[in-house]
Amino acid sequence: MNRSTVIFGLLIMCGAAYLASKIFAPLPVAQPSTRVPTAPRPAPAPPVVRPRPAPVVAPVVAKQPEVRTVLETRFNELREEGRMIRDTLMKSEPKANQAYDNVGRSPDYQALVNRRRFLEGTWGQASDAEKQAIVDEVNAIRQQTVGMVMMEISRLNTQPVAQPVAPQSQRSNAAPAPAPPPPIIYM
Repeated sequence: MNRSTVIFGLLIMCGAAYLASKIFAPLPVAQPSTRVPTAPRPAPAPPVVRPRPAPVVAPVVAKQPEVRTVLETRFNELREEGRMIRDTLMKSEPKANQAYDNVGRSPDYQALVNRRRFLEGTWGQASDAEKQAIVDEVNAIRQQTVGMVMMEISRLNTQPVAQPVAPQSQRSNAAPAPAPPPPIIYM
């Protein structure tokens, strides 16, 4: 016989021995209970009829963690989207840095950024309903600030570029500068 047949046979025999021990094992004998005499019980008082309160409907608890995780995820995505938009603009648009500097001096832009920071600070203590309102407002603020930056970039691109003054002999041979590409708008 080969080794696998021997092992299989041993397993079958062990299983059969285990089942036989469970089947033929003596049953435990129950100990007779001794009754302790007690004092006679007094007659029960008639039941007091009380008005029943209205049934309480339990709030749906299962959906709260789902809603909370969805809100947390969306809030973090909004923050990351803002950073990605800024990084993409900085890499793709040559005047993005100047546009962010110009818009950053605007009191409207500063008010929006301060409001967004305030909302981010209150996020941890907010209830689920408040968190939904915060997510909506942070999204609106992000759209407004990105729109302000995009308008500033387009304004900077429409301004004429100051040409350096070249000597007279170079001006006649120089070709006109190519027009800048139109701005790329990411939303």
